[in-house]
Amino acid sequence: TKKYHWNYKGGITPENKVARNSSEMNFWRKSVFERDKYTCKKCETKGGSLNAHHIKHFATHPELRTVLSNGITLCVNCHREIHKIKSNG
Repeated sequence: TKKYHWNYKGGITPENKVARNSSEMNFWRKSVFERDKYTCKKCETKGGSLNAHHIKHFATHPELRTVLSNGITLCVNCHREIHKIKSNG
């Protein structure tokens, strides 16, 4: 059963995961993509695998999680690079 799985934590879904998978976040993500015309704002790649990136951190700015101006569309590669830069600097 699940209870014996190595990652089982008593059936409690972490708050962060619940927030990221909410209907409000899905609407925010879609709105960011639509505003940016499904184009990466860093390399200008259109379509493909895109991420809606929070400009001000999701974890430290919960009040901005669904504010459209706090989002930017990035392709997977540019999103990965931004997080590498932030974690190294």
